[in-house]
Amino acid sequence: MNAEDAMNDKTPFTTRDWPTEHEYVGQATLREGNGWLVNVYAFDPQAADRKRLVGTTAAPTLERLEERTWELVHTLDDSPDVRVAAAPVIDEDVMRRVIQAWQAMADAKQAEATAARQIRSVVKELRSMGLSLADIAFLTHVSRGRVSQLLI
Repeated sequence: MNAEDAMNDKTPFTTRDWPTEHEYVGQATLREGNGWLVNVYAFDPQAADRKRLVGTTAAPTLERLEERTWELVHTLDDSPDVRVAAAPVIDEDVMRRVIQAWQAMADAKQAEATAARQIRSVVKELRSMGLSLADIAFLTHVSRGRVSQLLI
């Protein structure tokens, strides 16, 4: 799923489509103070919501969430087919805006790369026309030092 699909996807995370019994999900909730409480669920076709709590662990940061979930799962299931997903429980609207911010940052990086290619091209063209570094810097709104770098 790409970022745009994720932003438009309003379906809540469910386990109804899990294909095997070796699938686990860690759902992290923010602990009072700091860190995350991680409830790990296993696929359970007999349960109403098709998941069963199999353990709880903690993660100091979201960066460590998946690692801590895997560690707990490996104590329960040593199958080579084990699959683990881990995610924080965050308000859907807030998470949608996080994803939109990721996309905006990716778009900005792409625009910056495009601008850099364009400025490099125009600096070389202006120099080939005989303009001085100072005049090129004035026209392109970059420093004379940067103009020199772009000409290399």
